[in-house]
Amino acid sequence: MSPSPSPSAVALERFVAQSPGLRVPRFSVPVPGLPTLPDLKKMARDRRAAGLPVIDQSAGDIDDVGQPLHPDLPAWIAETRARLVAGGASELRPTTGDAYGYPGNYQQQYPAVLAILGQSWGIAGPAVAMHTVSGRAVLDCAFRGLIARAQARGLAQPYAIALDPLAWSGYQPLAADLGLELVHLPAVAGHGLSASAQGLVETLEFARDQGRAIIGALPVVPSNPSGTGLSADDLVALAETAAVSQIPLLIDGFYSPLDPRGHAACVPMAELHARLAPEVLGHVGLVVGETKVASSQNKTASLFWCAPTGHDALARAVLHQANERLKATNLYPRPQEAVVAAALHTFPGGVQAAMGPRYVALDGARQAMRNQCDRLGIPLSIGGSFYGTAALVDGAGAPLLRGDDGQPLADARAVIAALVSRYGLVGAPGGMFSPAPEATLLVRLTAAVTLADVDRVGAILEALLDQARG
Repeated sequence: MSPSPSPSAVALERFVAQSPGLRVPRFSVPVPGLPTLPDLKKMARDRRAAGLPVIDQSAGDIDDVGQPLHPDLPAWIAETRARLVAGGASELRPTTGDAYGYPGNYQQQYPAVLAILGQSWGIAGPAVAMHTVSGRAVLDCAFRGLIARAQARGLAQPYAIALDPLAWSGYQPLAADLGLELVHLPAVAGHGLSASAQGLVETLEFARDQGRAIIGALPVVPSNPSGTGLSADDLVALAETAAVSQIPLLIDGFYSPLDPRGHAACVPMAELHARLAPEVLGHVGLVVGETKVASSQNKTASLFWCAPTGHDALARAVLHQANERLKATNLYPRPQEAVVAAALHTFPGGVQAAMGPRYVALDGARQAMRNQCDRLGIPLSIGGSFYGTAALVDGAGAPLLRGDDGQPLADARAVIAALVSRYGLVGAPGGMFSPAPEATLLVRLTAAVTLADVDRVGAILEALLDQARG
Protein backbone atom coordinates (compact mmCIF):
# COMPACT_ATOMS: atom_id res chain seq x y z
CA MET A 1 0.00 0.00 0.00
CA SER A 2 1.35 3.45 -0.90
CA PRO A 3 1.92 5.83 2.02
CA SER A 4 -0.66 8.56 2.52
CA PRO A 5 0.33 11.84 0.87
CA SER A 6 1.64 14.54 3.19
CA PRO A 7 -0.57 17.54 4.06
CA SER A 8 1.54 19.78 1.83
CA ALA A 9 1.11 17.40 -1.11
CA VAL A 10 -2.65 17.34 -0.58
CA ALA A 11 -2.61 21.15 -0.48
CA LEU A 12 -0.77 21.27 -3.80
CA GLU A 13 -3.36 18.96 -5.38
CA ARG A 14 -5.99 21.43 -4.16
CA PHE A 15 -3.99 24.32 -5.63
CA VAL A 16 -3.82 22.58 -9.01
CA ALA A 17 -7.55 21.82 -8.91
CA GLN A 18 -8.21 25.53 -8.39
CA SER A 19 -5.89 26.60 -11.23
CA PRO A 20 -7.80 26.58 -14.53
CA GLY A 21 -4.76 27.72 -16.49
CA LEU A 22 -2.88 24.56 -15.52
CA ARG A 23 -5.76 22.34 -16.56
CA VAL A 24 -5.65 23.05 -20.29
CA PRO A 25 -2.94 22.26 -22.88
CA ARG A 26 -0.60 25.18 -23.55
CA PHE A 27 2.22 25.92 -25.93
CA SER A 28 5.48 26.82 -24.22
CA VAL A 29 6.30 30.51 -24.66
CA PRO A 30 9.88 31.75 -24.13
CA VAL A 31 10.04 34.71 -21.72
CA PRO A 32 12.44 37.37 -23.09
CA GLY A 33 15.16 38.22 -20.62
CA LEU A 34 14.35 35.37 -18.26
CA PRO A 35 17.55 33.90 -16.76
CA THR A 36 18.37 30.30 -17.50
CA LEU A 37 19.05 27.84 -14.70
CA PRO A 38 22.84 28.19 -15.22
CA ASP A 39 22.34 31.98 -15.00
CA LEU A 40 20.65 31.55 -11.63
CA LYS A 41 23.45 29.30 -10.44
CA LYS A 42 25.97 31.98 -11.41
CA MET A 43 23.87 34.62 -9.63
CA ALA A 44 24.10 32.58 -6.43
CA ARG A 45 27.87 32.16 -6.81
CA ASP A 46 28.36 35.87 -7.48
CA ARG A 47 26.35 36.86 -4.42
CA ARG A 48 28.33 34.46 -2.26
CA ALA A 49 31.61 35.83 -3.63
CA ALA A 50 30.46 39.37 -2.86
CA GLY A 51 29.63 38.45 0.72
CA LEU A 52 25.89 38.89 0.22
CA PRO A 53 23.34 36.59 1.86
CA VAL A 54 22.33 33.74 -0.42
CA ILE A 55 20.39 30.51 -0.26
CA ASP A 56 20.94 28.67 -3.53
CA GLN A 57 17.76 26.91 -4.60
CA SER A 58 18.41 27.34 -8.32
CA ALA A 59 19.84 24.19 -9.86
CA GLY A 60 21.04 21.64 -7.35
CA ASP A 61 24.22 19.62 -7.64
CA ILE A 62 23.92 16.44 -5.59
CA ASP A 63 27.24 17.28 -3.89
CA ASP A 64 25.58 20.35 -2.31
CA VAL A 65 24.27 18.14 0.50
CA GLY A 66 27.85 18.22 1.78
CA GLN A 67 28.38 14.48 2.15
CA PRO A 68 30.69 12.04 0.32
CA LEU A 69 29.82 9.02 -1.75
CA HIS A 70 30.27 5.51 -0.34
CA PRO A 71 33.92 5.03 0.70
CA ASP A 72 34.11 1.71 -1.18
CA LEU A 73 32.99 3.23 -4.49
CA PRO A 74 36.48 4.18 -5.82
CA ALA A 75 37.72 0.60 -5.36
CA TRP A 76 34.55 -0.72 -6.99
CA ILE A 77 35.12 1.56 -9.98
CA ALA A 78 38.62 0.12 -10.39
CA GLU A 79 37.26 -3.43 -10.11
CA THR A 80 34.54 -2.66 -12.65
CA ARG A 81 37.11 -1.37 -15.08
CA ALA A 82 39.19 -4.52 -14.65
CA ARG A 83 36.14 -6.74 -15.25
CA LEU A 84 35.17 -4.84 -18.40
CA VAL A 85 38.68 -5.11 -19.80
CA ALA A 86 38.87 -8.82 -18.96
CA GLY A 87 35.57 -9.25 -20.79
CA GLY A 88 37.01 -7.76 -23.97
CA ALA A 89 36.57 -3.99 -23.60
CA SER A 90 40.20 -3.34 -24.46
CA GLU A 91 39.51 0.35 -25.09
CA LEU A 92 39.07 0.74 -21.32
CA ARG A 93 42.38 -0.84 -20.36
CA PRO A 94 44.70 1.21 -18.14
CA THR A 95 47.82 2.72 -19.66
CA THR A 96 50.92 4.43 -18.35
CA GLY A 97 52.37 7.54 -19.87
CA ASP A 98 49.08 8.81 -21.28
CA ALA A 99 47.50 11.95 -19.85
CA TYR A 100 44.18 10.31 -19.04
CA GLY A 101 45.25 6.75 -18.29
CA TYR A 102 43.38 5.28 -21.27
CA PRO A 103 44.60 4.39 -24.75
CA GLY A 104 43.94 6.96 -27.43
CA ASN A 105 41.10 5.87 -29.71
CA TYR A 106 38.01 6.97 -31.52
CA GLN A 107 35.86 4.49 -29.62
CA GLN A 108 32.31 5.57 -30.28
CA GLN A 109 30.34 3.38 -27.89
CA TYR A 110 30.95 0.87 -25.11
CA PRO A 111 28.59 -2.05 -25.77
CA ALA A 112 29.51 -3.82 -22.52
CA VAL A 113 28.60 -0.73 -20.52
CA LEU A 114 25.33 -0.26 -22.41
CA ALA A 115 24.45 -3.90 -21.69
CA ILE A 116 25.01 -3.35 -17.96
CA LEU A 117 22.88 -0.23 -17.97
CA GLY A 118 20.04 -1.83 -19.90
CA GLN A 119 19.96 -4.82 -17.55
CA SER A 120 19.95 -2.46 -14.58
CA TRP A 121 16.80 -0.84 -15.91
CA GLY A 122 15.13 -4.19 -16.44
CA ILE A 123 15.14 -3.90 -20.22
CA ALA A 124 14.59 -7.42 -21.49
CA GLY A 125 15.82 -8.74 -24.81
CA PRO A 126 17.36 -6.64 -27.57
CA ALA A 127 17.39 -2.86 -27.17
CA VAL A 128 18.57 -0.30 -29.69
CA ALA A 129 20.71 2.05 -27.62
CA MET A 130 23.37 4.76 -27.61
CA HIS A 131 25.57 6.40 -24.99
CA THR A 132 26.50 10.11 -24.89
CA VAL A 133 28.46 12.51 -22.77
CA SER A 134 25.52 14.39 -21.19
CA GLY A 135 21.79 14.69 -20.79
CA ARG A 136 21.52 17.66 -23.13
CA ALA A 137 23.49 15.79 -25.75
CA VAL A 138 21.26 12.71 -25.61
CA LEU A 139 18.09 14.83 -25.78
CA ASP A 140 19.43 16.75 -28.76
CA CYS A 141 20.17 13.46 -30.50
CA ALA A 142 16.75 12.05 -29.58
CA PHE A 143 14.89 15.14 -30.82
CA ARG A 144 16.71 14.95 -34.14
CA GLY A 145 15.79 11.30 -34.42
CA LEU A 146 12.13 12.07 -33.76
CA ILE A 147 12.18 14.79 -36.43
CA ALA A 148 13.76 12.45 -38.97
CA ARG A 149 11.16 9.80 -38.23
CA ALA A 150 8.33 12.36 -38.67
CA GLN A 151 9.79 13.55 -41.96
CA ALA A 152 10.08 9.97 -43.21
CA ARG A 153 6.39 9.49 -42.43
CA GLY A 154 5.53 12.60 -44.43
CA LEU A 155 4.08 14.55 -41.49
CA ALA A 156 3.55 18.21 -42.25
CA GLN A 157 5.36 20.77 -40.11
CA PRO A 158 5.32 22.53 -37.67
CA TYR A 159 6.33 19.74 -35.28
CA ALA A 160 5.85 19.71 -31.52
CA ILE A 161 6.85 17.63 -28.49
CA ALA A 162 4.29 17.01 -25.73
CA LEU A 163 5.60 17.59 -22.19
CA ASP A 164 4.37 17.42 -18.60
CA PRO A 165 2.19 20.24 -17.21
CA LEU A 166 5.41 21.61 -15.66
CA ALA A 167 8.64 20.61 -17.40
CA TRP A 168 12.37 21.33 -17.15
CA SER A 169 13.13 24.67 -18.81
CA GLY A 170 16.21 23.24 -20.55
CA TYR A 171 13.95 21.64 -23.16
CA GLN A 172 13.11 25.08 -24.54
CA PRO A 173 16.48 26.02 -26.08
CA LEU A 174 17.07 22.47 -27.30
CA ALA A 175 13.73 22.50 -29.11
CA ALA A 176 14.08 26.06 -30.40
CA ASP A 177 17.38 25.21 -32.08
CA LEU A 178 15.57 22.53 -34.07
CA GLY A 179 12.43 24.51 -34.89
CA LEU A 180 10.38 22.34 -32.55
CA GLU A 181 7.50 23.66 -30.51
CA LEU A 182 6.70 22.42 -27.01
CA VAL A 183 3.19 21.87 -25.73
CA HIS A 184 2.39 21.19 -22.09
CA LEU A 185 -0.16 18.57 -21.16
CA PRO A 186 -2.99 19.70 -18.90
CA ALA A 187 -2.89 18.90 -15.20
CA VAL A 188 -5.53 16.21 -14.67
CA ALA A 189 -7.29 15.54 -11.38
CA GLY A 190 -5.52 12.82 -9.43
CA HIS A 191 -2.27 13.19 -11.37
CA GLY A 192 -1.02 16.43 -9.87
CA LEU A 193 1.65 17.94 -12.11
CA SER A 194 2.48 14.68 -13.91
CA ALA A 195 1.60 13.48 -17.38
CA SER A 196 -1.48 11.33 -17.84
CA ALA A 197 -3.10 9.39 -20.66
CA GLN A 198 -6.17 11.63 -20.47
CA GLY A 199 -3.95 14.70 -20.66
CA LEU A 200 -2.15 13.29 -23.68
CA VAL A 201 -5.44 12.70 -25.49
CA GLU A 202 -6.50 16.30 -24.80
CA THR A 203 -3.13 17.60 -25.95
CA LEU A 204 -3.20 15.63 -29.20
CA GLU A 205 -6.62 17.08 -29.98
CA PHE A 206 -5.45 20.59 -29.05
CA ALA A 207 -2.33 20.34 -31.22
CA ARG A 208 -4.34 18.96 -34.14
CA ASP A 209 -6.75 21.88 -33.89
CA GLN A 210 -3.78 24.26 -33.88
CA GLY A 211 -2.25 22.67 -36.96
CA ARG A 212 0.73 21.10 -35.17
CA ALA A 213 1.96 17.55 -35.51
CA ILE A 214 2.99 15.97 -32.20
CA ILE A 215 6.04 13.83 -33.02
CA GLY A 216 6.81 12.59 -29.51
CA ALA A 217 5.55 12.63 -25.92
CA LEU A 218 8.05 13.03 -23.12
CA PRO A 219 6.90 12.30 -19.54
CA VAL A 220 9.53 13.04 -16.87
CA VAL A 221 9.64 10.37 -14.14
CA PRO A 222 10.06 11.62 -11.47
CA SER A 223 9.23 15.15 -12.52
CA ASN A 224 11.66 18.02 -12.73
CA PRO A 225 10.47 20.35 -11.22
CA SER A 226 7.80 18.77 -9.00
CA GLY A 227 9.33 15.42 -8.02
CA THR A 228 6.07 13.57 -8.74
CA GLY A 229 6.22 10.11 -10.29
CA LEU A 230 4.05 7.82 -12.36
CA SER A 231 2.82 4.34 -11.55
CA ALA A 232 3.26 1.38 -13.86
CA ASP A 233 -0.44 1.66 -14.68
CA ASP A 234 0.07 5.32 -15.64
CA LEU A 235 2.97 4.45 -17.94
CA VAL A 236 1.11 1.57 -19.54
CA ALA A 237 -1.86 3.85 -20.27
CA LEU A 238 0.44 6.55 -21.66
CA ALA A 239 2.24 4.07 -23.90
CA GLU A 240 -0.99 2.59 -25.24
CA THR A 241 -2.46 6.03 -25.87
CA ALA A 242 0.67 7.17 -27.70
CA ALA A 243 0.88 4.00 -29.79
CA VAL A 244 -2.71 4.41 -31.02
CA SER A 245 -1.66 7.72 -32.58
CA GLN A 246 1.72 6.33 -33.76
CA ILE A 247 3.55 8.70 -31.43
CA PRO A 248 6.82 7.69 -29.73
CA LEU A 249 6.75 7.83 -25.93
CA LEU A 250 10.19 8.84 -24.67
CA ILE A 251 10.40 8.50 -20.88
CA ASP A 252 12.83 10.92 -19.21
CA GLY A 253 14.09 9.00 -16.19
CA PHE A 254 17.05 11.20 -15.26
CA TYR A 255 16.13 11.53 -11.59
CA SER A 256 14.70 8.06 -11.06
CA PRO A 257 17.85 6.74 -9.28
CA LEU A 258 17.00 9.16 -6.46
CA ASP A 259 13.51 7.74 -5.93
CA PRO A 260 13.40 5.83 -2.61
CA ARG A 261 12.28 2.69 -4.50
CA GLY A 262 15.26 2.83 -6.88
CA HIS A 263 15.32 3.54 -10.59
CA ALA A 264 14.11 0.13 -11.78
CA ALA A 265 10.92 0.48 -9.72
CA CYS A 266 10.43 4.18 -10.38
CA VAL A 267 10.51 3.57 -14.16
CA PRO A 268 9.45 -0.11 -14.27
CA MET A 269 10.72 -1.12 -17.69
CA ALA A 270 10.52 -4.82 -16.82
CA GLU A 271 6.83 -4.46 -16.04
CA LEU A 272 6.24 -2.49 -19.24
CA HIS A 273 7.92 -5.29 -21.20
CA ALA A 274 5.60 -7.81 -19.56
CA ARG A 275 2.38 -5.84 -19.95
CA LEU A 276 2.66 -4.07 -23.29
CA ALA A 277 1.91 -5.69 -26.63
CA PRO A 278 5.02 -5.83 -28.87
CA GLU A 279 3.65 -3.23 -31.28
CA VAL A 280 3.06 -0.86 -28.35
CA LEU A 281 6.43 -1.54 -26.73
CA GLY A 282 8.06 -0.60 -30.03
CA HIS A 283 6.89 2.98 -29.38
CA VAL A 284 8.58 3.24 -25.95
CA GLY A 285 12.00 4.78 -25.41
CA LEU A 286 13.98 5.80 -22.35
CA VAL A 287 16.49 8.61 -21.80
CA VAL A 288 18.51 8.47 -18.60
CA GLY A 289 21.58 10.06 -17.06
CA GLU A 290 23.58 7.47 -15.18
CA THR A 291 26.19 9.53 -13.36
CA LYS A 292 24.28 12.70 -12.41
CA VAL A 293 23.76 11.16 -8.97
CA ALA A 294 27.51 11.51 -8.43
CA SER A 295 28.25 14.78 -10.23
CA SER A 296 26.51 17.41 -12.35
CA GLN A 297 29.70 18.03 -14.34
CA ASN A 298 31.12 14.61 -15.20
CA LYS A 299 28.19 12.80 -16.73
CA THR A 300 26.95 10.22 -19.18
CA ALA A 301 23.48 9.74 -20.60
CA SER A 302 21.85 6.98 -22.63
CA LEU A 303 18.99 6.55 -25.05
CA PHE A 304 17.35 3.12 -25.08
CA TRP A 305 14.59 2.11 -27.44
CA CYS A 306 12.86 -0.96 -26.04
CA ALA A 307 11.77 -2.48 -29.33
CA PRO A 308 11.00 -6.19 -29.74
CA THR A 309 12.34 -7.90 -32.84
CA GLY A 310 9.98 -7.25 -35.71
CA HIS A 311 8.73 -4.03 -34.09
CA ASP A 312 11.93 -2.02 -34.16
CA ALA A 313 11.53 0.09 -37.31
CA LEU A 314 10.70 3.20 -35.28
CA ALA A 315 13.63 2.59 -32.93
CA ARG A 316 16.12 2.15 -35.74
CA ALA A 317 14.87 5.25 -37.56
CA VAL A 318 15.28 7.38 -34.43
CA LEU A 319 18.64 5.88 -33.43
CA HIS A 320 20.07 6.16 -36.94
CA GLN A 321 19.62 9.93 -36.98
CA ALA A 322 20.69 10.21 -33.34
CA ASN A 323 23.94 8.43 -34.14
CA GLU A 324 24.49 10.68 -37.15
CA ARG A 325 24.36 13.59 -34.72
CA LEU A 326 26.93 11.90 -32.49
CA LYS A 327 29.27 11.53 -35.46
CA ALA A 328 28.91 15.21 -36.27
CA THR A 329 29.50 16.45 -32.72
CA ASN A 330 31.80 13.78 -31.23
CA LEU A 331 29.76 13.83 -28.02
CA TYR A 332 30.70 10.28 -27.11
CA PRO A 333 31.12 9.41 -23.43
CA ARG A 334 34.63 9.52 -22.07
CA PRO A 335 36.06 6.21 -20.84
CA GLN A 336 36.22 7.15 -17.16
CA GLU A 337 32.61 8.37 -17.03
CA ALA A 338 31.44 5.24 -18.86
CA VAL A 339 33.21 3.04 -16.30
CA VAL A 340 31.68 5.04 -13.43
CA ALA A 341 28.23 4.58 -15.00
CA ALA A 342 28.74 0.83 -15.06
CA ALA A 343 30.11 0.81 -11.51
CA LEU A 344 27.18 2.78 -10.10
CA HIS A 345 24.73 0.33 -11.66
CA THR A 346 26.52 -2.79 -10.42
CA PHE A 347 27.49 -1.62 -6.93
CA PRO A 348 26.31 -4.07 -4.26
CA GLY A 349 23.01 -2.78 -2.95
CA GLY A 350 22.36 -0.53 -5.94
CA VAL A 351 22.92 3.07 -6.97
CA GLN A 352 21.73 4.55 -3.70
CA ALA A 353 24.10 2.31 -1.75
CA ALA A 354 26.92 3.58 -3.99
CA MET A 355 25.91 7.14 -3.09
CA GLY A 356 26.18 6.19 0.59
CA PRO A 357 26.13 9.20 2.96
CA ARG A 358 25.28 11.49 0.06
CA TYR A 359 21.94 9.75 -0.54
CA VAL A 360 21.17 9.58 3.19
CA ALA A 361 21.72 13.34 3.47
CA LEU A 362 19.63 14.03 0.37
CA ASP A 363 16.75 11.93 1.65
CA GLY A 364 16.96 13.67 5.00
CA ALA A 365 16.85 17.10 3.37
CA ARG A 366 13.94 16.01 1.20
CA GLN A 367 11.96 14.95 4.26
CA ALA A 368 12.96 18.11 6.12
CA MET A 369 11.65 20.27 3.26
CA ARG A 370 8.41 18.29 3.35
CA ASN A 371 8.17 18.78 7.13
CA GLN A 372 8.71 22.53 6.85
CA CYS A 373 5.88 22.91 4.33
CA ASP A 374 3.61 20.57 6.31
CA ARG A 375 4.22 22.73 9.40
CA LEU A 376 3.41 25.95 7.58
CA GLY A 377 0.60 24.70 5.36
CA ILE A 378 2.53 25.59 2.20
CA PRO A 379 1.50 23.42 -0.79
CA LEU A 380 4.48 21.31 -1.87
CA SER A 381 5.17 18.32 -4.06
CA ILE A 382 8.59 16.76 -3.53
CA GLY A 383 8.71 13.09 -4.38
CA GLY A 384 11.53 10.97 -5.71
CA SER A 385 13.73 13.67 -7.22
CA PHE A 386 15.77 16.20 -5.29
CA TYR A 387 13.51 18.88 -6.72
CA GLY A 388 10.06 19.86 -5.51
CA THR A 389 7.56 22.57 -6.34
CA ALA A 390 5.92 24.80 -3.75
CA ALA A 391 3.00 27.19 -4.23
CA LEU A 392 3.62 30.52 -2.53
CA VAL A 393 0.05 30.88 -1.29
CA ASP A 394 -1.66 30.94 2.08
CA GLY A 395 -4.28 28.48 3.30
CA ALA A 396 -6.99 30.31 1.38
CA GLY A 397 -4.96 30.24 -1.84
CA ALA A 398 -4.04 33.93 -1.75
CA PRO A 399 -0.60 34.82 -3.20
CA LEU A 400 2.16 35.46 -0.65
CA LEU A 401 4.68 37.21 -2.88
CA ARG A 402 3.58 40.73 -3.79
CA GLY A 403 5.12 43.84 -5.28
CA ASP A 404 5.53 47.24 -3.63
CA ASP A 405 2.02 48.10 -4.82
CA GLY A 406 0.56 45.17 -2.92
CA GLN A 407 -0.40 43.33 -6.09
CA PRO A 408 0.65 39.69 -6.71
CA LEU A 409 3.79 39.42 -8.80
CA ALA A 410 2.71 38.14 -12.20
CA ASP A 411 6.06 37.90 -13.98
CA ALA A 412 8.75 35.24 -13.51
CA ARG A 413 11.53 37.85 -13.64
CA ALA A 414 9.82 39.88 -10.92
CA VAL A 415 9.50 36.76 -8.76
CA ILE A 416 13.24 36.09 -9.07
CA ALA A 417 14.12 39.70 -8.28
CA ALA A 418 11.87 39.81 -5.21
CA LEU A 419 13.12 36.53 -3.75
CA VAL A 420 16.75 37.55 -4.24
CA SER A 421 16.51 41.17 -3.06
CA ARG A 422 14.29 40.50 -0.04
CA TYR A 423 15.56 37.14 1.15
CA GLY A 424 18.75 36.26 -0.71
CA LEU A 425 16.93 33.20 -2.08
CA VAL A 426 18.02 32.36 -5.62
CA GLY A 427 15.29 30.08 -6.87
CA ALA A 428 13.62 29.03 -10.09
CA PRO A 429 10.07 30.41 -10.45
CA GLY A 430 7.29 28.29 -11.85
CA GLY A 431 7.13 30.57 -14.89
CA MET A 432 10.33 28.89 -16.08
CA PHE A 433 8.51 25.54 -16.24
CA SER A 434 5.01 26.39 -17.43
CA PRO A 435 3.26 29.16 -19.40
CA ALA A 436 0.09 28.86 -17.26
CA PRO A 437 -0.76 32.06 -15.33
CA GLU A 438 -0.86 30.18 -12.02
CA ALA A 439 2.73 29.03 -12.53
CA THR A 440 3.82 32.47 -11.31
CA LEU A 441 2.74 31.37 -7.83
CA LEU A 442 5.04 28.34 -7.92
CA VAL A 443 8.74 28.05 -7.12
CA ARG A 444 11.03 25.07 -7.51
CA LEU A 445 12.87 24.05 -4.37
CA THR A 446 15.84 21.71 -4.18
CA ALA A 447 16.68 19.31 -1.38
CA ALA A 448 20.27 19.12 -2.62
CA VAL A 449 21.27 21.37 0.26
CA THR A 450 22.18 21.02 3.92
CA LEU A 451 19.59 20.76 6.67
CA ALA A 452 20.62 24.25 7.79
CA ASP A 453 19.64 25.58 4.37
CA VAL A 454 16.29 23.79 4.58
CA ASP A 455 15.68 25.57 7.90
CA ARG A 456 16.53 28.89 6.24
CA VAL A 457 14.06 28.19 3.43
CA GLY A 458 11.44 27.38 6.07
CA ALA A 459 12.13 30.70 7.80
CA ILE A 460 11.59 32.56 4.52
CA LEU A 461 8.29 30.78 3.90
CA GLU A 462 7.21 31.60 7.46
CA ALA A 463 8.13 35.26 6.95
CA LEU A 464 6.04 35.35 3.77
CA LEU A 465 3.07 33.95 5.67
CA ASP A 466 3.53 36.46 8.53
CA GLN A 467 3.63 39.36 6.10
CA ALA A 468 0.48 38.12 4.38
CA ARG A 469 -1.35 38.02 7.70
CA GLY A 470 -0.34 41.64 8.16
